[in-house]
Parts: sequence; C-alpha cells; structure tokens
Amino acid sequence: MSASVRGPRPPTFRRGAVAALLLAGISCSSAPEEVLLDRFFRAVAQEDTTTMLGASMVPFPGGPVTSWEIVERREEVAGPFRLAEMRAEESATEQRRDEQFQALYAFQQANRDELEAIADRRDRNPDAPIGGRLGEIAEEWDAFGTERRRIVSSLSEVQMAIESERRRTRRSLLRDAPVDYLTGVVREQEFVLRIEEEAGVVDYRFSLVRYDLKNQFDAEVPNRWIIAAIEPLDSGSEPPATP
Repeated sequence: MSASVRGPRPPTFRRGAVAALLLAGISCSSAPEEVLLDRFFRAVAQEDTTTMLGASMVPFPGGPVTSWEIVERREEVAGPFRLAEMRAEESATEQRRDEQFQALYAFQQANRDELEAIADRRDRNPDAPIGGRLGEIAEEWDAFGTERRRIVSSLSEVQMAIESERRRTRRSLLRDAPVDYLTGVVREQEFVLRIEEEAGVVDYRFSLVRYDLKNQFDAEVPNRWIIAAIEPLDSGSEPPATP
C-alpha cells in the first residue's frame, strides 16, 4: 500500500496541498495494519493531532510527508500478555527490598558505634584506607548500600515497564477494562516504510502492536492495532528488499 504524489512539484508546496494529494493518492486496504498506517498518514498530512494520538503512541519524527510506501512487511510475532507476570516480579522485588532493609537496619543497630567512627574518618579523609575490624565493617556497610541501590533500581525498572505495558494495553483496547486481570496474546509486527519528505527520502521502521485479550469471564475485549514506535533507519544500513 502506498500513497504518492506525482508530477513536478511547484516552487511553493504548502502543507494543505500535501494533505489534499495524500488524501487523493492513498488507496485503502482491508488489512487492518495497513488501514492504521493509512489513517495515521492522513492525520499527519492534515495536522490532525487527535487522530494521530488515536493511531499512535508516538509522534511522527520527520518533516511534512509528500508520499509513502511499504517496502518491507516483517512476519507477525505473538507472545503471552505478561502484565500479571510483571506484577508478580514487582511484588517479589518489593519483598527483597523490604527484607534487605530489615537486614541493613539490624546491622546498623549492631554496629552503631563502629559506623559512627567510620563516618567520622571518611568525613575527615574520604580516601584514607580503613583497616582491621573497622575496615571489615565498612566493607559490609558499603555492600549493603550497593545491594540496596541495585534492588531499588530493579524495582524502578519493573514499575516503569508495568506502567508502559498498561498504557499500551489501554490504547489497543476499544473499551475500558481492568487490564491487570486480562489474559491473552500480544501481537507485534514491523513495517519498513520509505517516506518522501520535503527534505528527502527516509526509511522508517514502524512497530505495531495489538492486544488480543480476554477478561475473567473468558469474553474477548475488542481491540485494534496501534503504532507503538517509529524509528528512522540508519542510512548506512542495507536497504530493505521490496516484497
């Protein structure tokens, strides 16, 4: 599927003219993924922000589009909806964080005087080595700090991933549903598009996603494809093969 602008371009090529030509030149396909791309580029041409936000989670990073075509359609892949698994990982990480904090607190209480002496030495000279029993306690205390930062960082990462997955899920579904309790399959597909912009021709990778999910009553939740990511391809990479 492609949309193209034919014939010589006038010296002044306004966005309104681009929109009209795109609307006239795009032929629709029954494939829902291609219909999504069609709708997205119509919205880009018309600067229709509402429709663009409905079709894509990210804005189009390029300039005004004069034509576009699909030059590669990669195989669709599917995998399980992992939100419940991710939430279980979050709970396990929170438990490790709490257990580690309890161990750290107990160590602090048992070595309060030594830790105060270590802090005093480091305040006076942070680079001075600390030997003996005091040095062993300092190493243990530092290890607690390193482990705590690692756990907190892991928890932050999984929480961010959960929120991202929730947003993607809600955007794909056509009605409100308690997404944390849904089950099913996530379908993903990539397209390489060759897009003619006013500044030149650029290839982009479009990543599309669709959530085929069911609720706790085993009823399917209506869904749609959405654009999850748009990435300009490296100009030095091999050009995609035309299907």
